[in-house]
Amino acid sequence: MIQKLDEHDSLVRRCVSGELPFGEFCDRYNDFYPFYALDGHESDEEERALLEKYAARIEPHRVIAEDILARLCSEADAEREIYRRAGRFGMQEALRRLTMLNLEGAQ
Repeated sequence: MIQKLDEHDSLVRRCVSGELPFGEFCDRYNDFYPFYALDGHESDEEERALLEKYAARIEPHRVIAEDILARLCSEADAEREIYRRAGRFGMQEALRRLTMLNLEGAQ
């Protein structure tokens, strides 16, 4: 799990720095948080203890999954009032929010 956290932290940093385009970031990030069940819903006691130990590193990935990628829509749809009212936004806003994440616990 630590290796996967390292890899995905790096993807975030590379995207934020402009080294990795946002679309490629999305493709490579590939639903990391739910795919690895980092919320612990599929974990035994030992795995839950590990998840708790690394909670500060995992939290930004929960935010990416639930608060950024889950609300992402096309730029065209992001212009529509109904999408804005639903809390949806386009790639530019998603990148801005990604940039604001604190990966300090992800060292």
